Amino acid sequence: MTSCARKTSTESGNYFLGNSTFKGNKVISDDDLDALIPQRPNSRFLSLPIFPKVGMYQFGQLFYKRDEKQRKVIEVTQNYQKESRLHENNVRQLEKIQRRYAKKLARAQKRVDEGNFWMRVLGEAPVYYNQNDIEKNTEKMQKYLYNNGFFQNTVGFKTDTTFKRIRVKYLIAENRPALLNNIIYQVRSPLIDSLLKTSTKDAALVSKKRYDGDSFEEERVRIETLLRDQGYFGFSRQNVSFLINDTITKPKTDSLFKSVDVNVRVNLPTREINPVPYHVESVRFEVLPPAGLPDSLFKKDTVYSQGIQYIFADKKFAPRILDTKIRIRPGELYSQKNERDTQRQLSLTDQFRFVNYNFDSTGHKIKVHYQAIPLEKYQVSADVGLNVIQLQGAPGPFANLSYKIRNVFNGLENFEANLRAGIELVPGFVENDGIYKSQEIGLNTSLTFPRLLIPFRRFQNTSALYNPRTQIGLGYNYVERPEYTRTNVKAAMSYSWQPTVKTLWTLSFIDLNILNTTKIKPEFQKLLEELSRQGNNLKYSFNRSFVSDVNLTFVHNTNSIIGPQKSAHYFRASLESGGTTLNILPAQERWITDIFGKSGDTLQFYKYLRGNIDFRRYWPTGRRSSFIARVNTGAIYSYGKNKVPPYEKYFFAGGSNSLRAWLPRRLGPGSAAPRVTDANLSIEAPGELLIEGNLEWRGHLAKFFGDINYALFIDVGNVWTLSKVPKGQEAQKFKPDSFLQEIAVGTGFGIRYDLSFFILRFDFGTKVYDPYTRKFVLDKLEFSKLFNRRQENFLNINLGVGYPF
Repeated sequence: MTSCARKTSTESGNYFLGNSTFKGNKVISDDDLDALIPQRPNSRFLSLPIFPKVGMYQFGQLFYKRDEKQRKVIEVTQNYQKESRLHENNVRQLEKIQRRYAKKLARAQKRVDEGNFWMRVLGEAPVYYNQNDIEKNTEKMQKYLYNNGFFQNTVGFKTDTTFKRIRVKYLIAENRPALLNNIIYQVRSPLIDSLLKTSTKDAALVSKKRYDGDSFEEERVRIETLLRDQGYFGFSRQNVSFLINDTITKPKTDSLFKSVDVNVRVNLPTREINPVPYHVESVRFEVLPPAGLPDSLFKKDTVYSQGIQYIFADKKFAPRILDTKIRIRPGELYSQKNERDTQRQLSLTDQFRFVNYNFDSTGHKIKVHYQAIPLEKYQVSADVGLNVIQLQGAPGPFANLSYKIRNVFNGLENFEANLRAGIELVPGFVENDGIYKSQEIGLNTSLTFPRLLIPFRRFQNTSALYNPRTQIGLGYNYVERPEYTRTNVKAAMSYSWQPTVKTLWTLSFIDLNILNTTKIKPEFQKLLEELSRQGNNLKYSFNRSFVSDVNLTFVHNTNSIIGPQKSAHYFRASLESGGTTLNILPAQERWITDIFGKSGDTLQFYKYLRGNIDFRRYWPTGRRSSFIARVNTGAIYSYGKNKVPPYEKYFFAGGSNSLRAWLPRRLGPGSAAPRVTDANLSIEAPGELLIEGNLEWRGHLAKFFGDINYALFIDVGNVWTLSKVPKGQEAQKFKPDSFLQEIAVGTGFGIRYDLSFFILRFDFGTKVYDPYTRKFVLDKLEFSKLFNRRQENFLNINLGVGYPF
């Protein structure tokens, strides 16, 4: 089962393929060369020469019969055809049959292609060393180096046999690179030649730059995009060719480099000196019946709007809304950008399973025909898992039930209702090493419109390119913690738009909350009263409250979720103003109190400004390793009657997504002592200023039914109080001359189990510098008492889902 031995076949001397290394390359990175190698070594157990997944695969082969699985595919196909003929006049029944058999057929075909359960799920096909493959890899590398300007490169290899594995070392000699010298464009059309000259600043081919084959393809694409956006529909990148002239014999040429001239030839698809650009003659948008059902079963409706013909079968959509998504217009010049923007806008509506289009370009006039198949109108989904609050929460089980209705008013609107229940658990948190348990249940509903609901029609049209959204929401949330029980009724209206695929703006124009603390534990209430007598107004944050705010958020994210990891960054900035309208209309407090207040109870109002900036930088250091840096900071200023913000608006430090050596939300403020009740209940430490940073190295450890990754991290930061503090609590106050001494420092390591669709994370953090004692406490960590939280230092376990940032 461990498959330690060599291949069991009539061939002898076959060894498992080992890792590949590279030597001699100075400009081209190891990662680029490694990406050229299709063969990957089999996964081992803890880097030992033990291959459990190969053993599983070979065990499955003992009783795998491919012919039998192929017959099953044929049987499923025949049954599907038989049932379809029996219900060929029943539209709904045909839909159900198609969905059911599509899944059956996919499963049956997968068993043919990938084998049985042991081979497909638990196993891994063995990968053996093959010299022919290695020689092909060297040829690929030679071509790759040539394509990157190293015309005189050489690539060889040598092998090393160890523990029944053969490791390959590729020997690279890049030698002298070639630089681009003169770049000349040759085109017979004066009009197109003028277009190219005015756009040379965007050219991918630049003089004095190293020869790079990819740049030539980028230049082809650039020229194609430029001309097709100007109406030259028939032009393609294949019409662009290059002539490379060697200029090494020219005088004054640096002998360290090879110099080449490039002639860019732009050949037109016609013989016209000034070809005529294409115009759009007509646009037709057709909504087809559900997949697989014949058109004859449906009565079609035809509608004209803004010169576009709309044809609907079964489901109807408002033409005036679709008009804002379709950028190609009759009578206008053809533009490839408009074509792609239309495709993107339609796919982002969450209304269509797919959208296809074709063109008829007879006589320099283009007829455009879109065909779309809609998604199901009603959708129900449920999931369970582990919950991690966005910033500093602790994990716990949750269940979520979601119900969606698409195209509610035939205007591409979506209604969604989510019922969510979750528990946060932190062991050893309270007295007697008990469990800190926080329970939460919430019901949130939202109605999303694919446009900005504003009175300015002209702005609606100009914003249509940016995937605009208006969301109206209503929700109820119930939270029960050991310290208190709290409810929140929320109503909100927000706008969002995406100027580019990497940027997102969100404006919450209306965000109203009724907060009600229904129960406070006596020990916690006593502590709040004691703090109040000392001049701390924290207790007002637990009064029955009305919170209204306006907030704006900007996100710029270049980190791709799928595909190979690349250097990227994430930036998020938000600004929130609470109680702003109370400054303009003070009488609102009386009106709102009359509506929402209780008899004999004063409704708490808040006025505050809150800002938050979160920046992350990602550097890949290998095919499976990366370095990440993060800075997260925020501040809140309260200017209301009691000078306190809502409790939920404070900042907190500590926990699985913050400083992992401290318990969730328990670090700070400043160098203040941890707060505990008479019953030894540790309570949260809210702050008005947050400064924290994280450095994390991530790498690959092993593969076992998924990737087992590791991380080494350093976390720094704290929270502080900005407002006036009572006498004797100066340790909470932010002081510019001494705050560096109150920066907490923690370090540790993490194990992450990545199953591609789910990442389970264990982070183990320990304190390096404790701002409360103002001492370095790493040496206080005792191996025999690693997890004893009563010690000055201990190993804090953080359980999470997904990466911390």
